[in-house]
Parts: sequence; C-alpha cells; structure tokens
Amino acid sequence: MSVYRVSTANTFDRALFNIQQRQTQLGTSQDQLSSGKRVLRASDDAVAATLSERTQNRLLRTEADQRGLEASRRSLQQGESTLATVADLLNRVKELVVQAGDGALAASDKDSIANELIGIREQLVGLANQKDTAGNPIFAGLGPANAEGNPFVETFSAPVAMSYGPDGKAVNWTGNALDGQYAPTSTSLPAAIDGAQIFGQDGANVWETMDRAIGALQSNLAGSALTAELDTVHAELATRQDQVLAARGKLGDWLNRADSMQALFSDRAVAYEKENSELVDLDMVAGISNFQKNQTAYQAALQSYSQVQKMSMFDYLR
Repeated sequence: MSVYRVSTANTFDRALFNIQQRQTQLGTSQDQLSSGKRVLRASDDAVAATLSERTQNRLLRTEADQRGLEASRRSLQQGESTLATVADLLNRVKELVVQAGDGALAASDKDSIANELIGIREQLVGLANQKDTAGNPIFAGLGPANAEGNPFVETFSAPVAMSYGPDGKAVNWTGNALDGQYAPTSTSLPAAIDGAQIFGQDGANVWETMDRAIGALQSNLAGSALTAELDTVHAELATRQDQVLAARGKLGDWLNRADSMQALFSDRAVAYEKENSELVDLDMVAGISNFQKNQTAYQAALQSYSQVQKMSMFDYLR
C-alpha cells in the first residue's frame, strides 16, 4: 500500500493563492465597471490597445481639420460680406458718375460729387485691407509682403507704381505675387482670396478708375472732354463689378464646399468614435455579470480557506 504525505502548509499556500487571484479578478471587474472601459491598459488587450491608439490619432486629425475648416469658413463668410459692401459702393459710384455727366451741373455740384467719390475711395481702401477675426487679411491672396499685413497700401510720395489724381496718391498691391491664392484641398479651404484680381493691380485698379472721375470733376471738365473721361470710368467700373461678382461666386462655391466637407468630417469622426468604442469600451451587461461571477468566486475562496484552516491532523490524534 502506498502512503502519500499531504502537506498542510502547501494546502494553505494554494488556498491563499486562489484568494489573491480571485481578489485581483474582482478588482479588475470593478475598475472596468467604474470606468466603463474593457481595456484600461495595454496589457489587458495589446491588439485592441494598439488599434485604439491608431483610431484616436485619426480622430484627432479629423478634429484638427474641422477646426481649420471652421476658421476658413469664418474668413470666407466675412470676405463675402465685405464684397457685398464693395458691390454696393461701386453701384453708388456708377450712380454718381451718371449724375456727373449732366451738363447742367454747376462747378459746386461737381465738387460735391467729387467729395463723395473721395469718401467712397477711402472706404474701399479699408475694405480691401479687411482682416478676419484672427487678424489675417482676407484679400491678401498668398499673403502680404509688408509688416503691417495690408495687401493694399496707399502711398503719398515717390516711389509709387503710378500716381493718380490731383493729390498724387496711389494704392499699391503688396502681395507676394501679382495674383494667386492657395488652392482648396480635400481637407482644407483657403482663408484668403486674391485681392489683385478683384480690385486691380498697380496703376490699373478701382482707385485709379475713381480718381479719373474725381480729377475730371475737380478740374471742371465740360462737354466732350468730360463725357469721354466718364465713359472710360463707366467701362472700367463695369470690369471691376464683374470681378467682384466673380469673387463672390468663388467664395460662395467655397462656402458650399465647406458645408459638404463639414458633413464628411462629422461622419468620419462618428465612425472613428464608434470604432474606438467597439475596441475598448465595456459591454455593461457582460461587465456586471462578470463582476457578480468574480464576486461569488471570491466569496467561495474565502469560505473554502476558512474551512481548510480549521483542519489539522493533530485534531484527529488527540
């Protein structure tokens, strides 16, 4: 007959090990329930943790694209609103030029029209240098090349590209290029539009056109000379109005594209959040069931140990 020696110490050690293991499992279940996460650390599920980190990085990039798109949208909306004001001013200029062609006007009447045109001209300088809420010029195209950040600079003395009018002023384009602007991409839109294409370039811009009329009125031209000058102004104003209309159409197209891109980014962000949730979030029903199971197992291990520790071979030898 074989005799096996049963170690009481070994039995106790095994019981304690089981208690510690059950306690760890119960603590893990409790952490998962309290956080709502199935994967709390990479060691819980290395594959899910890696995929989750990759998904979160994609979500962060999408959120950054959304913020950039929203900033561009605000700039484009402000640009469209500014061009609407410019269009209204140009319409008023045309009305004044038509009025100035009346041969019955006295010299004082022509001076009054010229003064109003001077005021509108100065307004147009401010509108052409309009900045968005971040302080960036809206009509700078590829960016201004001066410290002030204004794409159009009014100059009062030489050197200038071309002086116009009796006061010798000139408004010069100071962009990094005569024309051009950043192109839209699949994830971004330009925040600035090329002002040189809207207001004109040095020596052939809306201010030169207006000052032709101002100079003709202030010098009290009359008859065919005044008519010829005002006809030229009419033609140039029509060109500027067409450019403003084209720019507003471009801004409207970009704003429509911004709406489509915003919807795409939102859908993409929802998809990434859902994917990340499937990887690391806890199924609460399964989590509660697992917690109760581990709790029962822990209580059973404690009860088992309490029974085993009372057992000793010396109790039977007495």
